[in-house]
Amino acid sequence: MNLPIFAAMKTRHIPLLLLIAMMLPAYLSSCGEDRWAEYAEQTQTDRWIDDTMRVWYYWNKEIPESNKLNYFTKPADFFKSLLSPDDKFSVIDSLKPSTRSIPDTDNSYGFQFSIDQRLNDTAYFVRVLYVAENSPAYNAGLQRGDFIIRVNDRYITNKNYTQLLFNGGAVALTAGRYDAESDGVVAYDQPLQMEASRAIEDNPVLYRNVYTRGDKQIGYLVYNHFSFGPTDDYTNRPYDQSLLEASNYFASRQINELILDLRYNNGGYLSCAELLCALIAPTSALGSELGYALFNEQHGKAAYTLNPQLITGGSNLNLNRLYVLTSTQTASASEMVINSLKPYMEVVVVGQKTVGKNVGSTAFSNEELQITMNPIVCKIYNAENSSDYAQGFQPDYPMSETSEPARFLPFGNENEMLLGNTLDIIAGGGDTPAETRAAATIQPTTVFNSVSRRASNAVQIN
Repeated sequence: MNLPIFAAMKTRHIPLLLLIAMMLPAYLSSCGEDRWAEYAEQTQTDRWIDDTMRVWYYWNKEIPESNKLNYFTKPADFFKSLLSPDDKFSVIDSLKPSTRSIPDTDNSYGFQFSIDQRLNDTAYFVRVLYVAENSPAYNAGLQRGDFIIRVNDRYITNKNYTQLLFNGGAVALTAGRYDAESDGVVAYDQPLQMEASRAIEDNPVLYRNVYTRGDKQIGYLVYNHFSFGPTDDYTNRPYDQSLLEASNYFASRQINELILDLRYNNGGYLSCAELLCALIAPTSALGSELGYALFNEQHGKAAYTLNPQLITGGSNLNLNRLYVLTSTQTASASEMVINSLKPYMEVVVVGQKTVGKNVGSTAFSNEELQITMNPIVCKIYNAENSSDYAQGFQPDYPMSETSEPARFLPFGNENEMLLGNTLDIIAGGGDTPAETRAAATIQPTTVFNSVSRRASNAVQIN
């Protein structure tokens, strides 16, 4: 311990050495033994972060040695000091209600949207991407394909959209549809009255249908996130049950092609992805390895399979080809499905390049310290040891739903941009991309997409 320097101190009555001797016990009491508890309290959060990361972090070998770390740093900054340069997705947050984000389903109007800016224009407009059933937005009559122009006669700006669109009291929406003749949005005759935000359910199995093209029976499934249900209870999984019911519907219609719409699906739990893959894959592949999660050297790897027991109560569709609709929001478990099914069937990607999250994470929470973190703990591979989609999957048929505003239509409409083109691709054998039509001048730049708020940082390992 470095003692205080008294060299500049002068006294005529007490010798310097005697003065030091008199003060030393008090100094040791104030900044020595009695302060260890204080130091421990100040550093315990960073110590917990460090201890957990050294055990579970995928790049734990790259964590600096303890004597090179500052355990008095704010937890968020300390966490960042441990991360590998290759890590783009590990996150940390507080459990305190004042800083914790509110899940979309806890208090919501019940619709997902994109805020777009018209080319060469400063005006913002809101595209409704989809609406959850029995939500305030649903009850107001709002649906995919609508544009919101004003909320309570207030135009949407980059400063007020969170206040006006995420949660709040009852509002009047001035909404409308795209009009090709004027190349603009024309408002409906009457505003839509939307009740106050509240807790909702957002079942990821949003839409299903079957289309006939020649000898093709084509199933279409909109699946928006990989989750179990309202509480994410591992033992009570109503959303998995909805997926099983959808598989029975497709089996009863004897489909031989499937379009899986993952445009707004930016991830979730690995176990939900396992179920979806088992429902889609060829029957001959059931029981085979679907892929594995590679952890650090302390934990090795964990394989996951095309387990036929997962589909009890549902139907394996025994498909040889899958069409996946994607956007710039498609990520994580959605990409895992694409990658994991490739060794067993043809996977055709239609839409936009995906995000590129080929890693998995697990939540570590400490209630006492009021901290939670989701570090990357593994990398996701398929059965052929491939994990080469860190830059995202490039589409086989590139197209964007915003390029033709007249075809921004409700799910299931055969003229809807991505669905309609994919049906044409299937009917024509899928040899060449569908022709693209001239884009209207309303083609926008997306400023914000609400789907991004619920994105998981990686595939969630149970």
